[in-house]
Amino acid sequence: MPKYRQKPKVVEAIKITRLMTIETAEGRVTGNPGDYLITDTNGEQYPLESHIFEKNYEPIKDRINIKLFIRKSLRKVKVKSKEIIDKSK
Repeated sequence: MPKYRQKPKVVEAIKITRLMTIETAEGRVTGNPGDYLITDTNGEQYPLESHIFEKNYEPIKDRINIKLFIRKSLRKVKVKSKEIIDKSK
């Protein structure tokens, strides 16, 4: 699910494609097609009209998995080193 940032809060959200009603702490709320269904940091969900969502939230990039990045880089170095050694024989 794509993540979006509200200054300074980060939430998960998806665009609603059909009419839906959801129970929230404030009671029953209806989301319309085109609205966003937000999952807050504490797990609560609620719909938000698209124009309000797009005004207050911006997409964020996922963080890079550093361990995976380093592992892939070291693999490339290992392969290249082996190729160089094999060529020099």
